Amino acid sequence: MSEAQESSAGRADGPANTSANGNSSGSGSGSGSGSGSGGTDAGPASGSPPDGEPPNGPAPERTSPEQAAPERAAPVGGVPPPPSAEPGRRARPWTRAARAVWHRSAGHAPGHRRPTGRFLLARTVLLPLFALALLALGSLAHFALHQRTERLHERYAPALAELTHARVALPLARYEAERRLGAGDGRPLRQTALVGLGERYPSLLTEASQSLSNAAQTGALRTSQEQEIRVVAGLVVSYNEWINWANGQQERDGLRRAGLEYASGLLGDGRADGDPTAVLNRIRELERELRADAAELSGWSTTTATAGLAALALTVAFVLVLAGTLDFLRRRLRLHSVQLAVCGLPVLVVAAMLGHGVAGELRAQRYAGEAMTVLSAVSADREGGDASTPGNTSTPGADGAGGRATGGIRSEIDLGIRAERTIEGERHRLALRRDAALSPAWSRTTALALVPGAAGALGCGITLFLYNRRHLTILWRSM
Repeated sequence: MSEAQESSAGRADGPANTSANGNSSGSGSGSGSGSGSGGTDAGPASGSPPDGEPPNGPAPERTSPEQAAPERAAPVGGVPPPPSAEPGRRARPWTRAARAVWHRSAGHAPGHRRPTGRFLLARTVLLPLFALALLALGSLAHFALHQRTERLHERYAPALAELTHARVALPLARYEAERRLGAGDGRPLRQTALVGLGERYPSLLTEASQSLSNAAQTGALRTSQEQEIRVVAGLVVSYNEWINWANGQQERDGLRRAGLEYASGLLGDGRADGDPTAVLNRIRELERELRADAAELSGWSTTTATAGLAALALTVAFVLVLAGTLDFLRRRLRLHSVQLAVCGLPVLVVAAMLGHGVAGELRAQRYAGEAMTVLSAVSADREGGDASTPGNTSTPGADGAGGRATGGIRSEIDLGIRAERTIEGERHRLALRRDAALSPAWSRTTALALVPGAAGALGCGITLFLYNRRHLTILWRSM
C-alpha cells in the first residue's frame, strides 16, 4: 500500500484512526518528496506542521449538540415522535396539585426527613380540630334547615290551607244567600219566607270564620297580617249582617236588592283587578304574602350555605389528613393503626348523616312549595259563568224555579266538595311526602349521633398523643 493510500485511509477512519497512525504516517512522509497530496496531508518531514493544521492532520468537522440533537431524536422519514414518547414529559397541573396535597397530608418532605415528634404533635391537634369543626358546621346547616322545614310544614302550609278554605267557603255562602233571596231580577224562593236562609248559609259562614281564626293561630302570620285577619273577620260579620238585613226586606224588592248588592261588593270576587278592600281580595293578598314568606324560608340561606360549604370542605380535609396520618404511621413507625381508623369512622358516619339530613330537608321544603302552589289554584268560581252571577235568576214558579234551584245547589255542593277534597288531599299528601323525604325521627337520631362523633374526634387526638409520647419526651429534652 502506498503512503497516499494510507493517508486517505486514516482520514476515512476519523479522528481515532488518525491519532493511532500518526507516528507511522509521519515517518513515511519523511522519506518521500514534499510535493503531492500525500506529503501535504501528512506534514513536512521536519515535524513542524504548517500554520493552522494540527500535527496529525486536519481536524474533523465538529457539530454542536444543538445541531446533533434533532438528528438523533427524529426517526426515519423525518416524522417527529409523539409527545407521549418524550422521556421528559411534564405531569398535568391537577396531577401535580393532587400529588402535592397528598405529600403534605402524608408528611412527605422532599430533600429532608420531617421530625416524627413534631409531625404527630401537629396531627394530634389538627385531626380533632377538623373533626369538631365539621360536626359543628354540619349541625348548624342541618338543624337550621330543619327549623325552616318545621315552620313551612307546621305553620305556613296549614295557614294557607285555612285561608284557602275560607276563600272557598265565602263564595259558596254568597251563592246560597243570593239563590234564596233572589239576587238581580229574581224573586226569593218560597221556602225562604218560612225557613229564612236555611242551614247551609250560616254553616258555610261559620266555617269561613273558623278558618280565619285557625289561620291566625298557626303562628305563621306577622303582626300586620294578624291585624289584617281581624279586619277580614270583622268584614265577614258585617257581610252577614247585610245579608240578614236583606232577608228581612223580602217584600221590598228595591231594598232587598240594594242590600244584596252592597253585601256582594263587601265580599268582592277575589280577582286581581277587583277592589283591594273587599274580603276575598284581602284573603288573596294574605295568601300571596304567605307564599312569598315561605319562598324566602325555602332552600339555602346565606348562613346555611356558608356552613354547608365549610363543612363539606372540612370533611374532605379531615379524610385527607386522616389517610395521610395513617400512611405516615405505616411508613415511619411501621404501625398499622386500627385504633386511629376506628376513632375517625364515627366522625365520617355522622358527617354522612348530616349530609343526608340536609338533602332530605331540602326535598321536604320543595314539597311544601308545590303544595302551596296547588292550594293557590283552588277556587269556588262557577264554571261557565261569573262568580257574582246569582244562582237563580228565574221567575217564581212551582216547577221551573224549583228545578233550576235544584240544579244550582247541586253544582254548588259539588264545587264545595271538590274544593274540600283538594285541600284535605294536599294536606295528607304533604304529610306523606315529608315522611318519605326524611323521617321525623331522623333529626333526633342525628342529634344523638353527634355524641359518638365528638367522642371519635377526641379519640383521634388521644390516640396520636399516646403514639407520640416517647417522641415528645425526646423533643422536650432536646429543647
